[in-house]
Amino acid sequence: MTQAATPAKRHLPIAPAPDTTRADEQQKIFDHEDAAHEKRNWVRLSFDCNNHCTFCLDSNAHDGTMRDDREVRVQIIEGKKKGAQRLILSGGEPTMNPLFLEYVRLGKRAGYRKVQTVTNGRMFAYPDFLSKALENGLDEITFSLHGHTAKLHDALVGTPGAFVEEVEGLKAALATGRVIVNVDVVINKQNVRVLPEMLETFMEWGVREFDLLHVIPFGNAWTDARHHLFYDLDNPEIAAAIRRALDLSNRPDVHVWLNRFPPQYTEGYEHLIQDPYKLNDEVRGRREEYDRYLTLGKKLDCRQPERCPQCYLSDLCDTLDEVIDRRKSERVDVLSVREPAPRPGVLPRAGRLDVVAVDVAGAARLTELAPHDGVSLELDSWEGLAAALAAGPLAGKVRRVVAKSVDDLTTLSALPDEIELAVWLNAETAPWLTAKGELGSRFVLVQPTYGRVTEARAGDVELPALFAQLRGDFRVEGVAPCLSGREPSPRGEVLDAAMLGGDGRIDMTRYAARYAESRFFAKSVRCRGCVKNEGCAGMHINWIRAHGFAKLTPIER
Repeated sequence: MTQAATPAKRHLPIAPAPDTTRADEQQKIFDHEDAAHEKRNWVRLSFDCNNHCTFCLDSNAHDGTMRDDREVRVQIIEGKKKGAQRLILSGGEPTMNPLFLEYVRLGKRAGYRKVQTVTNGRMFAYPDFLSKALENGLDEITFSLHGHTAKLHDALVGTPGAFVEEVEGLKAALATGRVIVNVDVVINKQNVRVLPEMLETFMEWGVREFDLLHVIPFGNAWTDARHHLFYDLDNPEIAAAIRRALDLSNRPDVHVWLNRFPPQYTEGYEHLIQDPYKLNDEVRGRREEYDRYLTLGKKLDCRQPERCPQCYLSDLCDTLDEVIDRRKSERVDVLSVREPAPRPGVLPRAGRLDVVAVDVAGAARLTELAPHDGVSLELDSWEGLAAALAAGPLAGKVRRVVAKSVDDLTTLSALPDEIELAVWLNAETAPWLTAKGELGSRFVLVQPTYGRVTEARAGDVELPALFAQLRGDFRVEGVAPCLSGREPSPRGEVLDAAMLGGDGRIDMTRYAARYAESRFFAKSVRCRGCVKNEGCAGMHINWIRAHGFAKLTPIER
């Protein structure tokens, strides 16, 4: 009697993380992402303003002057040569510059796809000014409007009569049908409870696009006025008002953008979280302060214990301090280097050198940049790896390899067991992992980070469903414990050489880009009650934007 064959173990397919977003909302997400990643050239025209906003973050720069004409023209032309598609004329109040209309014309002649201005809008109440601006090529006007009544708006901008003038200009611009009109609102303690009514009023006038800016602790906002401006997002009444305002974004014809708004308070509206790419604009606006810190060691004046918790950039600055310390260290746990090869001078010794390259030859060159105890390889092509490991420049050095696809896994799983196999969790690798059955200790499952939310939606898998099917003593990186059921492996002290400039020092532009791509993590407010909260970073911001905070389930005590 023959024994019946044991049926093969069946594995449920691990589908990509489900996208339940309505078609119109999905299209909005794509449109917003394309707009956020559009290359822009912000050009200041003035150091003056005819309003006196209580929350103005630029007030310290106001000295009553206009910017040098030659400087402005050079910046407009050079920005286009560098690939910018949108010119944004700003201030102070840009329309106070007597050459404003000429700069609009210059921007259009230079070839910008869009010429935009961010303004208090009062000058557009003058029909001739509005008409000439449109004739010269102005495509978009962002009106800064902080109340839906004269009493509220005028009090916030410190200028009686400003509301009447601005609304007249806004309605006149809308009536032309020739220019994109949108409104930005600085959300603060004085207007947050009526925010839904404000947006509904503006919508009645015909506005369909809103930029909601969370008040931040700079300029006038951090004077004595701060007690009347900063509000408690944990206050149920305030939270309800914000939710009602954000509900308006569900209308297919309405676009809402959140700027500098703390991500943890956006549960249910995660698709509105500011694109991390825009951190580059935030850093660019304070470039001189950061450069003084990096070159002269002069601490940012704003780095104060009571101030930083109110700032959207707090974690970026905290992480910057860590990176500065690591750059000075003689040794770090992990040093990451990638092509094109940096020229950073002396780098600290690395417990592990993470090499990101096109091929084996490129990786071999990068391993010469710094002393190390072992190498991790992340390559586009693994051709020639066996020879390099046997007798070539990588012989005896490789401790870890990174697989991003099934082809990678097919090649790399045949390597000796002592070489750690780090596997990106994505729609391609997940079925291979579940079919494998038992995953030994050489396996490290890694949640990748993505520069765009659309990439995250396309690549990610449903993490709890995947981990429910996996067995073994494998390790996990980049996944919150509530999603994996396992403690993530500690990152250790990491120095990313891609954050360094040609002189070997930290470059703020490079730093901001790498921070946004790989270090910007967030958690839900609900996570405060989780037993793992203190040691958990949460998930990367684009994972949150793609899949929502609701998937994070606090682990109870």
